[in-house]
Amino acid sequence: MLAEGETPSAALARLNAAIGLRARVLPMSEDPVRTWVRTPAGGWCAFQEFMIRQRAAGPVEGVQYRGAERAAPGEQVLEAIAQARVIVIGPSNPLASIGPILAVPGLRGALSAAAAPVVAVSPVVGGAVLKGPTASFMSFAGLPCNAAGVAAYYSELIDGIVADEDLTGPPVLVTGTRMDDPAARARVAEHTLDFAEGLRA
Repeated sequence: MLAEGETPSAALARLNAAIGLRARVLPMSEDPVRTWVRTPAGGWCAFQEFMIRQRAAGPVEGVQYRGAERAAPGEQVLEAIAQARVIVIGPSNPLASIGPILAVPGLRGALSAAAAPVVAVSPVVGGAVLKGPTASFMSFAGLPCNAAGVAAYYSELIDGIVADEDLTGPPVLVTGTRMDDPAARARVAEHTLDFAEGLRA
């Protein structure tokens, strides 16, 4: 669809309609931003190559969000942030998944200026990362791979954090964050929204 001239927003809208998704999903930008990773064995490579060909092996020595400095946040994204009642940063790899979004000029500022409470959900469950190379990326950033490290990475953005461990710093909702089935995912989502609404109050 992109090769046919569709914008990322239009392509996502078509895909979402095709699978019957009711939620609106927006890309951070209509401009391309590509994550590159440097490792001792592979040097610089695209994130997909690092994940698939290299199987996310080895320590991470560098991270770049190429194109981010020339990208602009989507207008619908800025409107959604400004109008939101609650903003949740999902339990994804802070540097590899959320980092590219925050690297787009204007998005970090939009989150900081939002009237809605911003809450992060820690991807560290039971003291470990259940999936993906989050620990390697946190080590590269000089942060511990725990809820405190995640909170530190988002320190200027969040009003609270959801984790299964207590920590000092921002307000924290301590609750089970393992999401092995739909019921568990619904429970964490409900508790997170209730926690955020409490911060608003």
